[in-house]
Amino acid sequence: MKKALPEQSTVTVRQQMVVDRLRDIILTGELVGGDRLLEVSLSEQLQVSRTPIREALIVLAEEGLVDYRPNRGYVVRTFTLSYIKDAYVVREALEGLACRLAAEKGIDDATFSKMNGLLEKSDRILAARGLSKDMRIPLREVNDQFHRFIVEASGNLALAQSLSVATNIPYSSSRVSHWFHEGDPEGLFKLRTLHEQHHAILRAVRAQEGYRAETLMRSHIAGAAESISKCLEADAAVRPANVSTLPLVTSHRAANTA
Repeated sequence: MKKALPEQSTVTVRQQMVVDRLRDIILTGELVGGDRLLEVSLSEQLQVSRTPIREALIVLAEEGLVDYRPNRGYVVRTFTLSYIKDAYVVREALEGLACRLAAEKGIDDATFSKMNGLLEKSDRILAARGLSKDMRIPLREVNDQFHRFIVEASGNLALAQSLSVATNIPYSSSRVSHWFHEGDPEGLFKLRTLHEQHHAILRAVRAQEGYRAETLMRSHIAGAAESISKCLEADAAVRPANVSTLPLVTSHRAANTA
């Protein structure tokens, strides 16, 4: 029989779950720049007490995702279009470097097979004739795991810590999929192209081709940045002050699986 977790461990696990859930709500656009983060409504939504909500907001404030304002409490931080573009520049440089380091260190057969199997999940999903909203979460999970794998395989903790700053904002995280309209054939083609780049990057890392792996990753991130920037710029023309107030990403024409 499995023993129950000690009370302190249970609290710690629950607390981390609340932090992760609130972070995802912000990164995916469910809450946008300037939205107030009310403890009562959030505790009801996540079905937890107000204490872990309050503690999670402190953590997210330290991460820079939310701001504390006197007389208003915590609000979602607003990110400008320029800031998001800058974040992609950092991602391109650091993830490209991570690829080169991972290739130079090399990965074994077991690791390659594991990651190739992960990418094959997306192959099967993208073999469909058209896009559907049911694809969004599994594709996002594969994308995030792949990019995390590359960073971990680099073996460079300082790089990983630096990269976390650039990816912990809306629209620039590998945890977020910026989606196409359902049934959009052009969108499906672009997603397949972006995903095939994952395969090419993995092959270059496996072959220990450091320069090629870095070049492929930099091109991959730059392409995704250009795609999402076009959508953000189009909406910013209507609401230039706050790109965080864009509609939910599920309605965008462009996608980011980088």
